[in-house]
Amino acid sequence: MKKVKSPVCPCSFNSRRTVRAIGMAGLLAVMIVGCGRAPSRTGDTAFQPLNPDSAVFWDRQTTESAELLRSLVDDFNKGWKGLPVKVERAGSYTDIFRKVTAGINAGVLPAMAVSYESMTSEYITLGAVRNLDSLVTSAETGLSAEELNDFFPGVLETNRFPEYGNSYYSFPFAKSILMLYFNKKVLAEAGITSPPETWEEFLTQCRQVKQRTGKFAHAVQADCSTLNGMIFSMGGEVVQGRRTLYNSEQALAVFKLYKTLAREELAYLIAPGTYEDNVALAKDSIAFVLRTSSALADMKLLMEGDLERWGVKRIPQKDPAQPSTVLYGPNVCLFNIGDEQVKASWAFVKHFTTPEVSVRWALETGYMPVRKSALQHPDMLAFWEEWPYNREPYDCLPIAKPEPNIAGWQQVRDFAARAVTEIMTGIYDAETAARILKESADQALARAANF
Repeated sequence: MKKVKSPVCPCSFNSRRTVRAIGMAGLLAVMIVGCGRAPSRTGDTAFQPLNPDSAVFWDRQTTESAELLRSLVDDFNKGWKGLPVKVERAGSYTDIFRKVTAGINAGVLPAMAVSYESMTSEYITLGAVRNLDSLVTSAETGLSAEELNDFFPGVLETNRFPEYGNSYYSFPFAKSILMLYFNKKVLAEAGITSPPETWEEFLTQCRQVKQRTGKFAHAVQADCSTLNGMIFSMGGEVVQGRRTLYNSEQALAVFKLYKTLAREELAYLIAPGTYEDNVALAKDSIAFVLRTSSALADMKLLMEGDLERWGVKRIPQKDPAQPSTVLYGPNVCLFNIGDEQVKASWAFVKHFTTPEVSVRWALETGYMPVRKSALQHPDMLAFWEEWPYNREPYDCLPIAKPEPNIAGWQQVRDFAARAVTEIMTGIYDAETAARILKESADQALARAANF
């Protein structure tokens, strides 16, 4: 088959994990299970702390976000009488996953680390993650029923792992939502006055942009979370038990949409791990981008403060009356390295998720606050007044669904991204890509279940 040409756009961002790197990281975890300590599902294995004099927190934030996190850690340490918390940037999510799995094999770990659900499930299998149930429910150090109810349900529930007693093995940290970014100037050139509400309208507008401007309408990021969000918006699910649903009617509708975009040259595939799509939107080269809500701040910088040229809204839906999107972003997991380390780490996690800190983190980074009460904070209300689209991601919180947190999902993410890539480059049609993805994903989940 003829491959769709993919123009390369200049890119100034490169911070997220690459598709293939995640697969290698998952493979590393499997290798560690095979050649290191025996896996444990009880989470009672003791490891040595990376630094006995402080509770080391491995994170991936850069620039302003990293400075803010260090400031929040400093504020916490000033009021905390126990072991101080020390934040260290450990690279990308892929780097952190590799370092943690290597640390598990070596028997030395930080006190805590940012972790996607798929990463945490791997750590649980290796017996490295602290079960947080006793900390969450403790009368002395835990959270009250009222406080727990103040968390958005999806934000909290994604940290409970059904395969491991439905226990908490992580806690919310930096959450975001899949959104549609659109360029008003490009849409206006195509005679379009408002962005699409449905996927049918999205495809129609993509064709109109191509026909009237000669431009690509969309730049595709081959990403599992984006794929899952689109499937959710079609009314579907991605997993049932330990079987994936990537061959369902709703999933096929998404794969067929990708195929149409590629076949009609309405969209092109960007390089893995880049933000070429955001740059293209800012340069008025395309009309649409599907990206996390946490990209809002970066997009404002790319647009150089021109708030009239673009906007953001919830992703298109199959049925706007029953909307859905994906909730993603890292949590924090604590490791089994001693009571003092755990005590300091849990105290910081509680501090970080208080409404006041949650609001500050959200406003200065673009991530979502994890507490409902944060949405009533005066600073948040003022932020919404600054620009109408500032509120859009927050209105999507009630409809955002978390991704699976079952063992083996780390590898599934690689397979899903590969399927999108193979469709966009003309290697497979939608049906073939869906079949291969389901077979590969189900086999990965089956292997993980047998550890």
